[in-house]
Amino acid sequence: MTEQKSIQLNRRQKLIIIAIILTAFTGIIIGFLRRHGLDGSALLYIGIPTIIALAFATTSSATSAVGSTLKALTFIILMSGPILQEGFICMIMAAPILYIIGALAAWPFDHYRKKKEREQDASRLNMFMLPALLLVMSMEGVADYTTFNRQNVIERSQIITGSVSELKAKLGSSRAIPTPDSTFAKLFPRPDVVNVEGLSVGDKHGVYISYFKWIYWNEKKGSAHFEVVEHQPGYIKFKPGQDSSYLNSYLEWGEQTIFFEALDNNRTRLTWQINFTRKIDPAWYVQPLQRYAVGVLAETFIASLQ
Repeated sequence: MTEQKSIQLNRRQKLIIIAIILTAFTGIIIGFLRRHGLDGSALLYIGIPTIIALAFATTSSATSAVGSTLKALTFIILMSGPILQEGFICMIMAAPILYIIGALAAWPFDHYRKKKEREQDASRLNMFMLPALLLVMSMEGVADYTTFNRQNVIERSQIITGSVSELKAKLGSSRAIPTPDSTFAKLFPRPDVVNVEGLSVGDKHGVYISYFKWIYWNEKKGSAHFEVVEHQPGYIKFKPGQDSSYLNSYLEWGEQTIFFEALDNNRTRLTWQINFTRKIDPAWYVQPLQRYAVGVLAETFIASLQ
């Protein structure tokens, strides 16, 4: 009789197999969240890395649960491009929070293991307290009562050479938008051109936005449209219309108001106020990034009038 040999897998092979299974699992979960409108909730950015950490900490024989979790998350992040069709920038923006949550969820297991090796008292229950807290945090955005305020208002002001009438004339004309100086802001979808009908009530302004999903290729184009709803000597107010830009996946535009304060005959303080609604959780991670990016966008619009 032929003797059957059992296949022995080393630690690295086991890790790769578990990572592939978890990648498939992650794809299924993300698909489920998208179908139910929960892909912007903290379930994606806190819940999934916590579950991955628990999977490795409780099933892997690796000496470090944190190390195994971070390796698996790196594999999943790299695979999220071709498998989940995520853009490179999305992967870069998501990586820090995935690593932080994964490390926090896995750390108690390493701590417990080290205490046992030193023959110190250690409670298995304590291993699950921090992951349980993270799973509770992952409920942010799932329901209204677990969602923090998503409304934001950003203002940027600058003194510009030119009278109020001269600046309004520029604002009422189609123009190219300069590329922002901030390297961080360049990673985000950014406006290229503004097509303008005028500044009378009812006139439309179309902001055309481009984005390279893979930094230098796979360009995505879209536009966000605004309508003049009020025109006063000291300000002009716009309401948002249709938005087909890539930014619409992450935030929703609100009213924009441009204030003009004449300092003298040739200098004007221009203030650009932008209202927007954050679509992604958790707030503590996403909101500062979006506020910064929208602030740079406001500065870019102001620079287009100089």
